[in-house]
Amino acid sequence: MSSGALGTELRRDGYALRPPEGFHMVRWEPYAGSQAGAVSLDPGAPRMLSAALADGEGPDAAMLVVSVVEQGFAASPSEREDFASAVMQHFRRELGVTVSPERVERLGGVAPRVEVLGTLREAGQVRTVLVAGMASEHRHAVVLVSAPAVRWEALAPVVRASLETFRMEPTNAPGAVPRRALGALAGALAGALVASYAAWRKRGQARAAER
Repeated sequence: MSSGALGTELRRDGYALRPPEGFHMVRWEPYAGSQAGAVSLDPGAPRMLSAALADGEGPDAAMLVVSVVEQGFAASPSEREDFASAVMQHFRRELGVTVSPERVERLGGVAPRVEVLGTLREAGQVRTVLVAGMASEHRHAVVLVSAPAVRWEALAPVVRASLETFRMEPTNAPGAVPRRALGALAGALAGALVASYAAWRKRGQARAAER
């Protein structure tokens, strides 16, 4: 993947984003209704997983998921640490995994946001995780990228380029995105960012049962 290579624009639920080249939408049914990855400063705010993309299959694939939270987020200096804390709590309490934080950064420019970079260990693999809270007045999006740590250095430039293309579309009123069924995802889905692990484990278990 060349640095900065982006794919076709994704438009869903009132936002637009050009994902890194090679990322494609995964089969949506297992993710419908999930709150996985939908980090919010207010746990009671309506929120939903909106899109899940991957650049392959199995544990070596990178994942990019976008969630929509029905609450404004200014990405202000005062919200920087609050968002980082919310990310840690979301992973621990809702997804059952622990993220070791490495960097928290507030970025301005075309797509103002707060980014939290960290690592997690799952199924013997170390993965780098980037969670970006995108600023918006009435409702905001959270973009989450997860990739094997050994791939992150090569992937980071195009992830940054992708986030710079993010924008919320104008709406007539707050809360224009309909509130969908919110609820925990059944089975072993430990959040969309580790969905690749879950699918990989299930395939491995199925193959073992057949032997």
